[in-house]
Amino acid sequence: MFSCSNGNEKMSASISKMESEMKTSQTVDSVAVNELVSAYQNFSSKYPDDSLSPEYLYKAAGLAAGFNRGAQAIDIYESLIQTYPHYKKIPECYFMAAFTYENTLGNIGKAKVFYTKFLVKYPDHELADDARAAIKFLGKSPEEMVRGFDTISSDKVK
Repeated sequence: MFSCSNGNEKMSASISKMESEMKTSQTVDSVAVNELVSAYQNFSSKYPDDSLSPEYLYKAAGLAAGFNRGAQAIDIYESLIQTYPHYKKIPECYFMAAFTYENTLGNIGKAKVFYTKFLVKYPDHELADDARAAIKFLGKSPEEMVRGFDTISSDKVK
């Protein structure tokens, strides 16, 4: 038990150091991003029952999505949903998977599936209105979206 705990703490300390270095860096280093995402995933793989594991995977998915690695982000979000169904940020995982499908991968069909799953499971979540709006405007051009906003605005004035 002690050695597991010790290894777990060493990995976590290493991850914290990497996170700090990334936050203070003046430039975005794709090698550092890769290393941090890998460190998050390695920790979670080695210590799946540790309470930090789902949090690290969530951070890994966010980093991947933020650096245009949509497929990798989706894999991580879906893994989180499957492996840690009671994790407190599972609603955000559904929403972010949908958002990534829509905005990074351009897969409108999959985005709609995930937004819909999100709304079915979490209809009162703080992101529910965003999901409803996203579904309404999926696949629309900016001009079509503006026309939709104009229609909504004029309906509210009446």
